[in-house]
Amino acid sequence: MDTINSDILIVGAGLAGFTAAVRAAEQGAKVLLIDKSSGELGDGNVLMASGSLRAGGKSPKTDAKELYDFVMSEGVGSLDLVDSWSQTAGPAIDWLEKIGVALEETAPGRIWLKQESEISYGPVYKKDVGPRAIASLKRRFLELGGSYLNGIAGVRLMVENNRVAGLIGKRGGEEIELRAQSTILTTGGFAANKELVKKYIGPNADRCKLRGSKQDTGDGLRMAMEIGAKAVNLKYFYGHLIARKALTDDRFWPYPRLDSFVDEGVLVDGDGKRFVDEGRGDVAVANELSRAEDPTGATLIFDGASWEASKSSPSSTSLAIPAPNPWMIDNGAEIFSDDSVEGLAKKLGVNAANLDKTIAAYSQAVSSDKAKSLPVTRTGKPKVLRAPFYGLRVVSGITFTMGGIAINGQGQALDQSDKPIANLYAAGDAIGGLMGGHRGGYTGGLMQAIVTGILAGDNASRR
Repeated sequence: MDTINSDILIVGAGLAGFTAAVRAAEQGAKVLLIDKSSGELGDGNVLMASGSLRAGGKSPKTDAKELYDFVMSEGVGSLDLVDSWSQTAGPAIDWLEKIGVALEETAPGRIWLKQESEISYGPVYKKDVGPRAIASLKRRFLELGGSYLNGIAGVRLMVENNRVAGLIGKRGGEEIELRAQSTILTTGGFAANKELVKKYIGPNADRCKLRGSKQDTGDGLRMAMEIGAKAVNLKYFYGHLIARKALTDDRFWPYPRLDSFVDEGVLVDGDGKRFVDEGRGDVAVANELSRAEDPTGATLIFDGASWEASKSSPSSTSLAIPAPNPWMIDNGAEIFSDDSVEGLAKKLGVNAANLDKTIAAYSQAVSSDKAKSLPVTRTGKPKVLRAPFYGLRVVSGITFTMGGIAINGQGQALDQSDKPIANLYAAGDAIGGLMGGHRGGYTGGLMQAIVTGILAGDNASRR
């Protein structure tokens, strides 16, 4: 078996992996970054990302205490990790600019990876935003003397004298020994592993649409748990409702997003009944639908005013991608409209009497300011639905899983007693402790990757 030695071994070449690699190399460490894909820039979620550098819906340069309070309000965050993340978010932006990652600020505090890009229309995303950032990180990594090898998949961690000593990988069908003083797992989450999705998210959640990388099969989580690592928040994911047609047609994922329809409309099941508080937000609603008996059987109901407004939805125009209107109709999404609820129900094939009762009760409650008293409460800023009525068949799109390996504020992987596992670190979507909760608990996938990559890379190289 061939052996490769390094000071720091980083497993997974996404945004977290390249960030950790640069930070460790800046400390003078001999760093090896591996990835199981054949891609020169890896094959992580960042390659299809919008480029939004938000920290809990706020600027990453927001006061650290405000960021901390936001994340902890969901009740599932790890105190030590959230504190470090909050303190590091702002400086992380300055560091990215310093090493040459192109950013732009479209409004005060609204920071993005550089947005100039060609558009892909199937799947629908900006083709150049993520790759440009990764290319900049890789260039800096190689300038610092780092090594990048792809086509190597992690098989199992090596533990010697109660310390992680690297891992056994597989390259071209042959095992290879990768020895290191510290190992950082940045392998992404498990959204592409149907069995793990069913086990942790919901028994039928494998019928949702994968809205992220096919490489995210939970390798890091598996390897860490095999040696006793603790995992947290595994039932949560980041994603959105998308047109059900996305299951068979790439023109409907990962964009356009349907957030405004969730904010202003209702989600009903095949019987025409509401089953979730839409006011919790699109991420939380997508999580709830994924746990339904039939995750493909829901319909988003909204009205003509919402449909007209979606021509200029901020979630579309700011990214220069197609808006829902007219993209959904022009490309044959399962969207229907009618001047009556009963007529819409017939077109959708849902129980007309139930849907009519649902919409009537909902609009009555909203108009009398009693939406929170509905059998299925409605928070947020609901509106009375008025003809014409629209119905769009939807499904949850899972971008990445929010739960994973428990880490502390230094990026160290923790065991079942919350004690660090010697020489093992984790970052990016492989970790848990920053995201999840009743209202979605989304703190920003790119900022999670960058900040935890910094924490792991810095601290691993100091040991």
